Amino acid sequence: MEKEKVMEAALFMSPKALTLEELNLIAEVNSRIETKAMMDELKHFYNSRKSALEIIELPIGYQMRVKEDYEEKVKHFAQDAMFHKGIMKTLALIAYKQPITQSTVIQYRNNKAYEHIKVLMENAFIKKEPRGKTYTLSTTTKFLEYFGKDFGKSKTKAAVVQSASDSRNVLAAKVESVMEQNAAPQN
Repeated sequence: MEKEKVMEAALFMSPKALTLEELNLIAEVNSRIETKAMMDELKHFYNSRKSALEIIELPIGYQMRVKEDYEEKVKHFAQDAMFHKGIMKTLALIAYKQPITQSTVIQYRNNKAYEHIKVLMENAFIKKEPRGKTYTLSTTTKFLEYFGKDFGKSKTKAAVVQSASDSRNVLAAKVESVMEQNAAPQN
């Protein structure tokens, strides 16, 4: 029971989804199967009681979050955006068009995008790989953890993206939604 409490506390404190491996280490469990069983119990516990919180399983791990029914009423308590609007627009372009060359990003976003790319790389939201005289940019797992809280959310066990273009459309919609929320004046 103590190990489950440690996992629950870790999920509560973590701003990102935690993998089974991370939960194993935190709770000092030696078996992925045992950790998975404990997580299933915790998920059931939150689903069976009338709580505003839930634990969900995403493709990248487990996350504790506010249920949708309550999110609108309390979202103003969430931490402000990590980046200013210009960086968010650059990130949205990269997420939507990935993989995209750095030169194309600069063409659409202007020379300030060099600094945006630097900030996004320092914060591990994007990665770049050499491609001729330029670089190819794409998003990272951290990007999915930060913006993809609804990834894997469907009526079935797991959401399946049909193609790379579908994936880009989903990412673009999610990034645009986050950008709109962050641009809206807070009361």
